[in-house]
Amino acid sequence: MRFDVLTIGAAVRDVYVHSNAFHVTDSSVVPGKKDACFVLGRKIEVDAPVFCTGGGATNAAATFGHLGLKVAPICKIGTDALASDVIRDLERHGVYTHALVRDAKTPTGYSVLLTAETGERTAIVYRGASANLAQGDLPKRLDTDWVYVTSVGGNLSLVKAIFARAHASGAKTAWNPGSRELQHGRKALAPLLSKTDVLFLNREEAVSLTKESRYDTRGILRAMKKAVRHTFVMSDGADGSYAVNNTHAFRAFPTDAPAVNATGAGDAFGSGVISGLIHWNGDLVNSLRLGSLNAESVIGKIGAKEGLLERLPGTRRLAAIRVEPYEI
Repeated sequence: MRFDVLTIGAAVRDVYVHSNAFHVTDSSVVPGKKDACFVLGRKIEVDAPVFCTGGGATNAAATFGHLGLKVAPICKIGTDALASDVIRDLERHGVYTHALVRDAKTPTGYSVLLTAETGERTAIVYRGASANLAQGDLPKRLDTDWVYVTSVGGNLSLVKAIFARAHASGAKTAWNPGSRELQHGRKALAPLLSKTDVLFLNREEAVSLTKESRYDTRGILRAMKKAVRHTFVMSDGADGSYAVNNTHAFRAFPTDAPAVNATGAGDAFGSGVISGLIHWNGDLVNSLRLGSLNAESVIGKIGAKEGLLERLPGTRRLAAIRVEPYEI
């Protein structure tokens, strides 16, 4: 069976916990300049918890399934009840589950997400079986048009093997690396970046990688344009997103969609962009619009898969996202 997309990365069970006792405060000593705080040593009342599934590979797969693409995630899960929850949820989103790998010794990953009134969250993560995904779990041939790689716990050898098999199979590569991959630094990542067809980073990640000023958008885009094989896409939170390839650069402006929860926005954005590139033969402008709409839809709900677009939007809805050429 040939797929439009194979997604590779984590699959976990999530529980979202919200309380008015969780506070966001400014900080000068942590990345992102904000701390999540609650009083130590006290019992804290929370709202009703929300149970769902997460992990970058399954979140992205849900978008692809919703938007009419044939998709299967390659992830490692346990043989426990949580694994059954993950499988059922993926099937609900139109995703093939036969490529999931079972680990009889390690439980399925689990995350507790503490959410504040702003929609921002702190994730307490047990990676579980997801951390054990290895080269031996990959099919010898990746029978797909695209491979969409999310965080694999910093295992660059695994990413290298994925890219080698993707290119041997004639598949294009999209990569949304996690913090543990990025910690290796630009020099270690350079051979992989040069083989990445579409790379997704947020502004903070791009600044960390390029060492450019976070206010020098053009410098960041120029540096990343040189680093990747074809296209670099940078998300910028409430300020929208940017994309640059060998011939063009664009900026996409978001609408004023209300944010309830930011979890999954990056996965929704990246998988939305790739869905657009597949459906619209590389049309980067409309692909940015699709990714933006998908992310805005997700942040209005609790859960990384709730709120995902159910179908490709029409011309009028796409036009709600303003996209302009950006000079670099």
